[in-house]
Amino acid sequence: MKFRHPAIICAATLGATSVPASADISALYEVESYEDEIDRAVDFAMTIEVSDEGHARLHLSGRSSYFLIREGAVYAVARGIDGPYAERLDDLEAVIENAGQAGGISLEILAQLPEIELVKSGTVKVGTWKGQGYAQRDYDDEIGRPELVVTEDGSLRPIGKAFAQLMEGRFGALRSLSLTGLFGGLGLYDQGVRDLLKGGTPIRIRHLELSEVSSQDIDPARFELPPRVLTRDEIRSQNEPFEWAPAFGRQPEG
Repeated sequence: MKFRHPAIICAATLGATSVPASADISALYEVESYEDEIDRAVDFAMTIEVSDEGHARLHLSGRSSYFLIREGAVYAVARGIDGPYAERLDDLEAVIENAGQAGGISLEILAQLPEIELVKSGTVKVGTWKGQGYAQRDYDDEIGRPELVVTEDGSLRPIGKAFAQLMEGRFGALRSLSLTGLFGGLGLYDQGVRDLLKGGTPIRIRHLELSEVSSQDIDPARFELPPRVLTRDEIRSQNEPFEWAPAFGRQPEG
């Protein structure tokens, strides 16, 4: 079953490595095998790295940007003409009134969407890990496969905490996941889904599964901010729309 408003798309198939509770940890999420010929061509992956100090870094394959968590703040880091720069997502949310203008989502639109009804589907094994499975009840009352599986395994908790934090706010880092064909839909913005992910670590989110975990030491430099971090005024200026076509009247908000 495909979600009409896909609640999720990150499946986690974890490797057999046991990870110490207080150590660097890296997780690789990859797209599972598909039965659909079109879906099978999708080559997509995501990595989440978490340091012993609690800093985190998330990469999506094929992107020139990444997300960074430091001291509890979430940043988007991108390449500029003069080198990499970062923008704090809380600052972005504070200065941009129209979320769609900056790749986010309007809170007013969210309020109009029907809530996603998740149904518990028992314990589900994903790779070598087990977790509580959740399926979505469709409009015709059909309940499909558990496309969300969340584990309470303590060794994966740093990954789960970083994942949940990346989803916070209308400009949460995972907004980019919701805007891809793979994740399509608004499920990751659903409050019920967010609440579930706050209490555990996803090992399956639709077609994305956790495939490997490593306890290898991570270079601390990977969690450093670039020299240039945009101010709120710079973020506001950067996201200011260009002049609307003068031949037409009111410019839509987007």
